[in-house]
Amino acid sequence: MLIETVCSVAFYCQRCGKIHVHDIPYFSGSKRWALHCSSCAHEQAVVVRCGSRNLELTIDCVVCGTRNTAVYSLKHLRHLQLEKIFCTKDHFELGYIGRRRRIEELLAFNQAEFEALHPNDGHNFIEKQQILLEAVNRVHEMAERGDIICPCGSQNITAEIRGNSIVLACCHCGASLVLKAESAADLARIGRGFDMDLVLPQCLRKK
Repeated sequence: MLIETVCSVAFYCQRCGKIHVHDIPYFSGSKRWALHCSSCAHEQAVVVRCGSRNLELTIDCVVCGTRNTAVYSLKHLRHLQLEKIFCTKDHFELGYIGRRRRIEELLAFNQAEFEALHPNDGHNFIEKQQILLEAVNRVHEMAERGDIICPCGSQNITAEIRGNSIVLACCHCGASLVLKAESAADLARIGRGFDMDLVLPQCLRKK
C-alpha cells in the first residue's frame, strides 16, 4: 500500500550524531507524535498536526538549548523541494525539510564533499559529526554550571561551530578560544575543562 506523505525531514541525532530521514504522512492516527533516531531512539523532533492546514515541528537546538517551533502550511509543503531548518536564536543548522529525494541527494553531496576534503578519512564522516555534537553538549553543560569564565570576569560567552571546531568568544572583552573537536582526544581535553592560558594570553578557561 502506498502511503502519501506531506514531506520528509532529516535531523542529526544530538546523542549519537547519526542522521535519519523521516517521512511525514498526510494521514496519521495521532495529531501529535515524536520522531526518534533509528540508531539510539533519542527524540529528534515533535510533529503536531494543527487542524487540516498546518504542520508544526518542534526541535531543540544542541548548541544553545533553544526549543524551536516551525509552522508550515500543508499547501506550501506539497510544493516544497528542499529547505534548511535553522535555530531562531543562533542560526545553527538543525536539519532539512522537503522531498525525500532532494534531502538524500544533499546528504550524499555533503558526504562527497567531506571525502574530497579528507580523502583518507571519508568513512569517518558520521563519527566526526558525533564527536562534534558531543563536544557541543559538553561545552553547553559546562556553561550551564557556570564553569566557563573569561579572565576579565565575564561569563557571557558565545559558542559557534566552525568546521570541526567550537569557537568560544567573550561578549565583554572579545577574548576568544578555538576548541578542536575532531577526535576522542579532543573530547577528553574538553571533559577535563579548559586551562588555556598557555595558548592565548586572553582566552577562556575553566573557573
